[in-house]
Amino acid sequence: MRSYEAAQSQGFLTPYVLFNGGNACRALGNTDEGLRLYNEAIALFPGFGEARQNRALALIDAGDPQAAERELRLLLRDQPNFSQAAFSLGNLLRDHKRDPEAIEAFRLCLEHAPAYPDAWNNMGLAYANLKQMEPAMASYRQALSIAANFKPSRQNLAQALIQEKRHSDALEQFKLFGSIDGLTSFEQVVGLQGEIACLTELDRYDDGLAAADQCHTDRRVQLMARLHVLPVLYGTNEQVASVRKRWADDCAELYGLLEGITQEDSAWETLYAHAWSLTNFYLAYQMEDDRPLQELYAGILDRILRPRLGAFMQPLPQRNPSDSSPLRVGVISPHLINHNGSIWALGWLEGIAGNPGYEIFTYNTSDGEDSGSGRFAALGTYRHLPLRAENPEPMLQQILNDKLDLLIFTDIGMHPSSKVTSVLQLAPVQGQGWGHPISSGSRTIHYYLSGEGMEPKGNEAHYSETLYRLPKTGLNYEIPAAIHDGQLLYDKYELPRDRPILNSLQSTFKYLPRNDWTFAEIAARHPEAFIVLVGHMGSGGIAERLLERMRPHFKQRGLEIENHLRILPRLDYGDFMGLFAISHHTIDTIDWNGGNSSMQSFSLDCPVVTLPTAFMRGRHTVAMLEVLELPELIASDADDYIAISCKLLDDPAFYQAMKEAIQERKQRLFLDKSVAEAFQTAVETICRQTPSVGQQPSEILPLAQQANEAA
Repeated sequence: MRSYEAAQSQGFLTPYVLFNGGNACRALGNTDEGLRLYNEAIALFPGFGEARQNRALALIDAGDPQAAERELRLLLRDQPNFSQAAFSLGNLLRDHKRDPEAIEAFRLCLEHAPAYPDAWNNMGLAYANLKQMEPAMASYRQALSIAANFKPSRQNLAQALIQEKRHSDALEQFKLFGSIDGLTSFEQVVGLQGEIACLTELDRYDDGLAAADQCHTDRRVQLMARLHVLPVLYGTNEQVASVRKRWADDCAELYGLLEGITQEDSAWETLYAHAWSLTNFYLAYQMEDDRPLQELYAGILDRILRPRLGAFMQPLPQRNPSDSSPLRVGVISPHLINHNGSIWALGWLEGIAGNPGYEIFTYNTSDGEDSGSGRFAALGTYRHLPLRAENPEPMLQQILNDKLDLLIFTDIGMHPSSKVTSVLQLAPVQGQGWGHPISSGSRTIHYYLSGEGMEPKGNEAHYSETLYRLPKTGLNYEIPAAIHDGQLLYDKYELPRDRPILNSLQSTFKYLPRNDWTFAEIAARHPEAFIVLVGHMGSGGIAERLLERMRPHFKQRGLEIENHLRILPRLDYGDFMGLFAISHHTIDTIDWNGGNSSMQSFSLDCPVVTLPTAFMRGRHTVAMLEVLELPELIASDADDYIAISCKLLDDPAFYQAMKEAIQERKQRLFLDKSVAEAFQTAVETICRQTPSVGQQPSEILPLAQQANEAA
């Protein structure tokens, strides 16, 4: 800018000087001045293609993509071989989810610049958005044939291979990515995290730990990487116990070593990158009381993040009781889309949406948006704030600037960014809901809003938050849509028409070895029953290992597992619902029940047999059955659980009575306005009283010391 001003003072304003002045203005964030200078340059030199292209980019910056698209198309009309303009047009179209058009623009670019890896890469991304993975991967490979160390395409190829469940091939690509010279700390962590994820999907737990131990010379970084390593599926009960102890010991040691860390520490940047890429999601599927470990992990995040994000960890004043302005309620999630982790929250907000006493703010912290995002946006002020480790401060400051009274987190722990934000103080009062039914462990999350049917007396001990019980299930749940009646599934998946189908349609990681015998025992007592599960969302080998883990229980009873149990491929929503329609009944997963799936089963009059356990995640279905007043389907122990399933098969009158009762009463489970009203009361109550103080990081240290001593 100083050079531009010097040229201006001497009257030397050529088109190129004006063009570079415009570029400097854009780089400094002065888009309007940049546009003015581009316009002057183009007025002097109408054929100045680079200035016309950058004017289009400035129009995008100014929030006018339609004008930018028109500018780029006119430029390509006048200069069809201007490859960079075609590339910019492709990016613009891809950003607005017009992927088929984006692909055509990238093809035009590549006609004139075939050795342009960025265009090949971005065309691959457009194909991937269309779920056309083969041409996507071919595009990434073409970019890599031009530049073998082109980082975006190497990473994108690895991630595409994961989507295709080709984890061995993806592992090779992540290793190649990690070997590229000059990776930033964030890129190194991406490569390592991808490598470990592939190893765990491939049941190479020990190799995952070895990769973590070899990733860095600093013990703290090694320990942080080791926290990524959790099996997706356990082989034995003993493995569950040993992995849990190892993870707890690593967590405790790391917490102690992080005391007093600053940004000047040589390992801090790598640890910070890990904090944004790690969630201890799979820890909860060990089915133990996770509160102590969640508190410890929240303390680790606090110590790593505080040197940079300390400004977002300060206590915030609650509103003055005399303030009569509308209460400002926020909802935040990286899954603020059509996702089970968050979409249920719309039912909570129903009671305050449109009420002049409230203002609703919704924060989508991921890259993606869909029709679910639109439903949240319709409630009030919607902000799309994609949170990234490199520059989260402007997004976080926007939330602070909204001066919320209450911020609700829908699914802490399902995504790394939700764990990061859960240790920040973005509103004076913060709470969470059942999207991921585990305590956050964070001292800045004050309330856990659950349902009284899922939380018997004493369950308060499982939460670092204050437990607030909403009525019944705690959900104001929409009636699930049934796409078809399921009849086509018999032929599609070769299911028997002459045998009762029992379904257990849960994520593979919900099945612990200690419960495998129940499936074999049901099959032994009722050999005509045909049990169906669904495959893992990741590696196909996971489902195969689950089948082999269950096989000995069937063999002990003289049964061939293939004659009685099948694991189907992953189902789309229509087929998932259709399977409930043709199933005799649902056998609920023990320890971690079906939540959404139990609601879906009941919506189609399909009985669900459940065995409630200690923690809320093992009590979803019992809350629903209590609303339905069907204690007959609630087991007292594992033997009773099997007996109820068999009674449904043995006793047609009992089975018919259960079906008819569900049909008559199921409306009680859905569109429950009393829950929305209770949520409104909860908002009023918790916004106008001093929030509970969660456990401070300093209070966690004795736990860490105890764990180290035990180790």
